[in-house]
Amino acid sequence: MAELVINAEVRNKVGKGAAKKLRAAGLVPAVVYGSGIVPVHCQIKERDMLKIKQLGRNTLVDLVIDGETQTVIVRDFQRNPITHSFVHADFQALDMTETITVFVALEFVGTPIGRKSGGVFTSMLREIQIEAKPNKIPAVIKVDISGLDTGDSLHVSDLKSGDFEVLTDPSIAICQVSAVRAEAAEGEGAEGAEGAEAHADASAEAKPAAAKPAADKKEEK
Repeated sequence: MAELVINAEVRNKVGKGAAKKLRAAGLVPAVVYGSGIVPVHCQIKERDMLKIKQLGRNTLVDLVIDGETQTVIVRDFQRNPITHSFVHADFQALDMTETITVFVALEFVGTPIGRKSGGVFTSMLREIQIEAKPNKIPAVIKVDISGLDTGDSLHVSDLKSGDFEVLTDPSIAICQVSAVRAEAAEGEGAEGAEGAEAHADASAEAKPAAAKPAADKKEEK
């Protein structure tokens, strides 16, 4: 079931000029495409695009175009880099019985046990690609990191598949807990101290001898 119902109207005119007039009127040019259908050029209200964005890119939307409802998903949208207003949107028409390919964000849950010993948590992957039926697409995929100790890592292969199939390469690392190289830092500090001592010794050797007292000079005469 779609999370949002949006009204749209068919666009009779296409092109840069027509699209510019729509944006000036608070409307967003859009296109609906999909397998077995003729692409439909339409327009929706700017505020409705904001609703879709707030719910997330994998939100299912019932798009009502001239009285006919089509369940769609946002595939792409462009925004003006200065005003941040929507420039264009692409919707894919869905067959609820067929799987589609989407990217889903990862959400890391918990605190690694390695943090207690000074380990540093680093995430290397923020989203993965999956294949699922439209009504089985998760909002996020949660990753439990509470069991990670220093030196541990998780890979895509460690993720548990639900009602979807993971398409991202299973060998790719998702996150890790690494140790702080305290020994290296101490070593660098020692080398720095030794260097300072060596510099001091060299300076002492290079320093000219102090001048002899005046009395000695008279004796030399």
